[in-house]
Amino acid sequence: MLQKIIKRVNNLTAEQQKQVLDFLQNLPNGGERGYPRKRTRLGIDIAGGNRVIQSDTRDISATGVFINTTGRLDPAGTVQVVFSLPKYEKPFKLQGEITRIEKNGIAIRFREVSPYFNQILDDAIWG
Repeated sequence: MLQKIIKRVNNLTAEQQKQVLDFLQNLPNGGERGYPRKRTRLGIDIAGGNRVIQSDTRDISATGVFINTTGRLDPAGTVQVVFSLPKYEKPFKLQGEITRIEKNGIAIRFREVSPYFNQILDDAIWG
C-alpha cells in the first residue's frame, strides 16, 4: 500500500504534495508533532500590524493554533495571540508567527516558548 501512496504522491505537483503533507501532519498521531493538536473551539484574539481578529480555534496544541477566519494578517509579521482555557483564571498571551494561510483560516506557531511552558500549556489543553 505504501508503494501505491508514494507513486501517487510522486505524480503530484509541488503544491499538491505540500497539501498532502499538511493533511498528514494534522492526522492524530501523524506527522512529526511533539505535541498533538486538539480539535476544539475556543475564543481567541489575534493582533498583528494594525489589525485585530476575534475568532475561534479549529485546533490547538502547546506549540501552535489554527484559527477559523477569512480575515487576513501580514504573513511575514509577528502576531499576539490571547485565549483562555477552561479551569484557568488568567488568559494565555503568546507571541506567534503565521506559518500557513488557507481560505478559511490561519495557522500560527507560538514563538519563544520554553519547553517547560509548552508542557504546562499541553497539560492545560488536554487536562
